[in-house]
Amino acid sequence: MVELYSSALIGIAIVVAGIIGIRSRISSSIFEVIAGIILGNLLGVKLESWLDFLGTYGGLVLTFLAGAEVEFLLLKKKAKASLTIGTVAFLAPLIGEFLFLSFVSDWSLQAKISVSLALTTTSVAVVYAVLSEYEILKLPASRLIIAITFVNDILTLIAINMVSPAFDYFTVIFFSILGVLVLIIPRLLKHVVERYGKRAVELELRFIFGSMLAVAFLADVGKLHAVFGAFVLGLVFANSIQKYQEVLTKMRTVTFSILAPAFFMRAGLLIGLPAVIQNIGLILGLLGVKLGSKFAGTYFLSKKMIGESEAVFAALLFSTGLTVGTITATLARDLGLINQTQFSVAVITVVLSAIVPTVIAKKFVPKKV
Repeated sequence: MVELYSSALIGIAIVVAGIIGIRSRISSSIFEVIAGIILGNLLGVKLESWLDFLGTYGGLVLTFLAGAEVEFLLLKKKAKASLTIGTVAFLAPLIGEFLFLSFVSDWSLQAKISVSLALTTTSVAVVYAVLSEYEILKLPASRLIIAITFVNDILTLIAINMVSPAFDYFTVIFFSILGVLVLIIPRLLKHVVERYGKRAVELELRFIFGSMLAVAFLADVGKLHAVFGAFVLGLVFANSIQKYQEVLTKMRTVTFSILAPAFFMRAGLLIGLPAVIQNIGLILGLLGVKLGSKFAGTYFLSKKMIGESEAVFAALLFSTGLTVGTITATLARDLGLINQTQFSVAVITVVLSAIVPTVIAKKFVPKKV
């Protein structure tokens, strides 16, 4: 009965979060985290085993999509600007947050680095949503902003997997297998889609999900963590899967209807409200450092490489964080790099960083050409 109570409330909350997200034009993921906090802290909802599994799996799939959505052609065209600004957007808050935590906390070195990494990210989902809302997605400046976002998140996902390295000969085996997959994945995907695609069994999705789980397992065995395997496989799939937009659309449908809500709801349920209240000063400090360091680090470069009229807008968008930031914090928690309180502080700050810069950015939207 208790499990049914929790499951029913979780299901209703996911629907309500989606409705609020659509009506407010703010990512529903934010409201899913908030709903999880309310359910767990005020209504006695527990993290059920099915949600724990779906949330963990959802994190893997979201990480895979973060890699698969990378547009290498766009990165190649805008290589200098995207690499320069993307690297600064990663390093500026990483250094700023680490120094801030070193000054105000007695956290372990790994905890400081992990939370700082969770706050270095730029949210691809939020950036896409804002650019789409104002119908400026096709502007050259907008495409460059997206490319920079990719670089920022790639560096974050690689870095969090390097916080606690323990490489061995299985690591070499993993990268060897990955090298082979780079050569055969495009052919395999083409064969599966052309021969078995557009059928009720959705074999192409089964192939992608199966491949992701296999590579995630190999990465875990190779001491690189499952999330890293999912992300790298996404990068391997990127150019191939983008040729089959119907497959990508189906993946997004499955992910954002079931798996992503489970991931963010799970994150919310793991957040302790007392820990948030007790550390509200620290949370606001971390948020201020992230927004300040991101803006200071990217504004002048954006002014030079993106455009003077778009610089403030771009720097504010680079300050947003959500999916990859939550994934980073969750991975750090699951690996024991941060404790429950530190996880709560990190995720709440990530959620706030998705809201505050977005609201401010509305005043600086570039004019459509």
